Amino acid sequence: MSGPAARAMKQSEIVARQIVAQILGDGLGEGTRLPTERAMLEEYQVGRSTLREALRLLESRGILSIRTGRDGGPVVRRPRPSDLGEAMTLILQFEGVAFSEVFAARQALEPLLAGMAAKNADQAALDALRDCVDRMASFIDESAVFHAENLRFHELIAQAAGSPVLELLSSAVEWVADGIAFGAVDAGFSQNQRQIALTWHERIFKAVAAGDAPGAEAMMEGHLQDSREAWMGRYRDVTQRPVQWTPITEAPA
Repeated sequence: MSGPAARAMKQSEIVARQIVAQILGDGLGEGTRLPTERAMLEEYQVGRSTLREALRLLESRGILSIRTGRDGGPVVRRPRPSDLGEAMTLILQFEGVAFSEVFAARQALEPLLAGMAAKNADQAALDALRDCVDRMASFIDESAVFHAENLRFHELIAQAAGSPVLELLSSAVEWVADGIAFGAVDAGFSQNQRQIALTWHERIFKAVAAGDAPGAEAMMEGHLQDSREAWMGRYRDVTQRPVQWTPITEAPA
């Protein structure tokens, strides 16, 4: 059975691809202003409506931000894992997926990353993990700092795994799973929960540092199971609800 026929690209989509190629080819960093509308109309040889549609498409994909006012115009923006997380949240909401399924995805993915980190982590990655765990211990009584370091630990594990694709996917799932981004509950840790998380992170770090892949996987599985049980115990009604989209808002650069 044949699939749907591929449609021809719109002119605005072709221009959008050309703009992306130019951004990357010229090495334009985040915050760089693109040429004026007049200059781009001349360069791409299209009408104003086509160019503006191309810019809106790139803005919707997180590649540009469109500033208003006298000094406004398109500005380069580097896409973030949270952009993928937001898109994933919308898809999950339309599919009616329960928030508990996001935890199940984490439980499948993060132990794999921990095992890969044990095999691939270099000294710089181990130093960063050690610093993160030490900061968690130092700020165990400060929930906001502890929460930030908790998220950083999981990001560092994903980075140390050495798979950019799995790292990006993990960051997106983590963004959806984070209670603050989810917008449903206060994701603050209790004193006891902070101590439990710190203990698991110490165990995970020791296994990664020792190059013990099975141990790192097992420790991450235990950590995530503890976290899931804590969430289910405290927010069972919330975790059974469908994922809800929370739009990302960013302050102007």
